[in-house]
Amino acid sequence: MIVAYRLDCINPELGVEVVRSENVLRTLWDLFHTNSPANIEEIGDDKCLVRLSAFIAYCELVENMNVITEPMVADLQVHIPQMLQYHDQIYQGRACAAFPALCKVDILKKTLLTEDLIHKIVDLCRTDGENKFIAARTLSFLTYSFDETSSILSKPEFIEKILTMLKARPAIVVVTALRILEAMSRRGKIPEDTLSGTKGKKLVRMFERLMKSRDFFVTPAAVAALCQICHNGSSTLHIPVIKADALLHIDQFRTEVIQCGVVATLIELFKSDNQGLSGGPRGLTELAAEFEDVRNELKNGSHIDKLVAFSKSSVIERSKEATEELTKLSEHESLRKQIIVRGGLQSMVDNLAKPDHALFAAHALLTLMKYKDAKDRILDTNADLHLLQMVETRVFDGTIGREGIDILSDIFKNDDLRSMMLTSKTPPSLDNGSRNFHGTNAPQRLLKTFVSCVMEKVKKSTTAPDNQYRGNIIVILHKMLLITEPESVQKSAVKYLRIIADYGDVRLEMADVGIVESLMRCLKNAAIDIQAVTYVLCKMALDSKLRGEIIKTDKILAEMLSSHYPADIQRVITALKSLSSHGEIRQAIRKLPGTKT
Repeated sequence: MIVAYRLDCINPELGVEVVRSENVLRTLWDLFHTNSPANIEEIGDDKCLVRLSAFIAYCELVENMNVITEPMVADLQVHIPQMLQYHDQIYQGRACAAFPALCKVDILKKTLLTEDLIHKIVDLCRTDGENKFIAARTLSFLTYSFDETSSILSKPEFIEKILTMLKARPAIVVVTALRILEAMSRRGKIPEDTLSGTKGKKLVRMFERLMKSRDFFVTPAAVAALCQICHNGSSTLHIPVIKADALLHIDQFRTEVIQCGVVATLIELFKSDNQGLSGGPRGLTELAAEFEDVRNELKNGSHIDKLVAFSKSSVIERSKEATEELTKLSEHESLRKQIIVRGGLQSMVDNLAKPDHALFAAHALLTLMKYKDAKDRILDTNADLHLLQMVETRVFDGTIGREGIDILSDIFKNDDLRSMMLTSKTPPSLDNGSRNFHGTNAPQRLLKTFVSCVMEKVKKSTTAPDNQYRGNIIVILHKMLLITEPESVQKSAVKYLRIIADYGDVRLEMADVGIVESLMRCLKNAAIDIQAVTYVLCKMALDSKLRGEIIKTDKILAEMLSSHYPADIQRVITALKSLSSHGEIRQAIRKLPGTKT
């Protein structure tokens, strides 16, 4: 279809002919040869354009480029340069657009990637009309794809034109110039004098201006180019040979970047960019990961304070980006200490109490638990209360690009966090983060929390033994299993139990709280995944106390076995079959009414 469209734009009849052809490659090759002109002036109509489109389509479809020999494309080696320099803008545009495809053919690449033709494409970037955009895309592709282009553009007369393009309009030309500089830097092709002295300072200020422009396309391209130039000072993975003098110039350039306040500019991008699209967060992390002088700038200035302030923002995406940035910077010990001292870690803990912020805050804290200093501080906060609140409000049913249930799973893989969820040291209180719940019904939720706290304290003091109201995840999940409307609450409880039942210390906490009976009653609910329920029951049956509690639910099982609904019987049979490997349970099953011994 793409092939037909290319030709249909020029000649509808040819497009139809290609689609109907049994051998598309042969048809395209015939079109290419039968429209061969002696030179541009003799073409007439659109034969040259048809021929070029046919050859490009042929190159896109042919599996082996080696079948294309020099005699086959000898005339193209002459006609493409002629078309590019022809006075008709249509011919210029078509020839320019064809460069990326044609340069994939080695024979043509040697002819087309010359100083004269690259010079012409650069000039087209500075003209008016559609060809400006075509030339910009082509030049960007050629620089990224072919070392020959970077070598040509690194010459003084070309580099000046590229730098001039940074001041041009529209944005696509500026982005092209930035992408060219980024690609040239990857290949170590930016001239040394461009990065040092007065030229280097001017270039840094130009990058800073473009980043501050807050343009959706220009800003991320400026960040990427700047970071790549700085990056080459410490890595030569993409550069076969790099001189010591060149490294010195790159270091001087990076020093100028720090002195000009670019680090602050990258952080300020958080104000206008709530989704990380500017590249600011990525750029800051890349620079900090590579260079000690950038880390020192972050540590000694007020930059971390600003990031912490952004992490507290009520704007969800802004808070998320800042939290992720703080988490990545915490990989460095010197920065991590400052993040802890300046309240970055406490901000993450506080965000656990905000439903829209909680998942990414929990993900960040999981990462920080790898570091002893951060872990000790986290365990000394009320993170336990907030994590339990997240379970109760079913926040882990959500997703942040990563499933919330996977985050809960990782929390329980961590021994310290799991222990904290099982034996919470922070007593439940009215001020448990409900004030941070946003939305029109926030006051009602606060009132509901107050009533629940009062009722629970009354029950605790009058009718219930103390262990019934331990502040842990098992008690919360038990309460959720007792809620029949809406059904989604029970579904979430079973899903969470499936995650945590794998751990022996969790199963110990399940004894004598009534959660086994509540789970068995879930067998009656056809909306709940029977496989999830049976999985949890099988894990529970590994513990002798819990096996005893399962046996005591014989009345529930007998009731379901005598049901008039086949689905109920099928569900209970599935559960019994999975539990029958345990002798005590097997004996209890034989005693059930309606079962054969």
